Amino acid sequence: MFIPRLSTRAAVLVATTTLLTGLGGAVAATSAAAADASAAGSCTFAHPKTVKTAKVDSINIQLRYSTSTRCAWGRIYNADPGDKVWVDRSSNNGRTWEGPLSLTTVRSGSDTHTASRYDGGYVMRACAWNDSTHHIKCTAWY
Repeated sequence: MFIPRLSTRAAVLVATTTLLTGLGGAVAATSAAAADASAAGSCTFAHPKTVKTAKVDSINIQLRYSTSTRCAWGRIYNADPGDKVWVDRSSNNGRTWEGPLSLTTVRSGSDTHTASRYDGGYVMRACAWNDSTHHIKCTAWY
């Protein structure tokens, strides 16, 4: 069986090219994550509007959206301590998604909301879990 022999110079060139190609993907992913984090740093609850709603048992779920910062968050009310709310985010219209994001639990009272998350280029939904019944429901994607 013939195995070609690479010169040291050729082997270093192949290894360097492979490394740089791999790093290029990592740099692109890091750049995308940095851009997302930078945009997320400007997320506020300013100029909110409710864009989607749902109910799980007696808990009201809202997906809220800031028109000025392109950020969204989940809110629940008529809830009990122990109930949870989070958001999911998808870049392919909900076929797959990342989440639960910003999972938040009602500690006292009857309402709470998640942190706001940047949604430029994504669709989002808010979901809630009823601690008493263990039922989960999500709003439609927005």
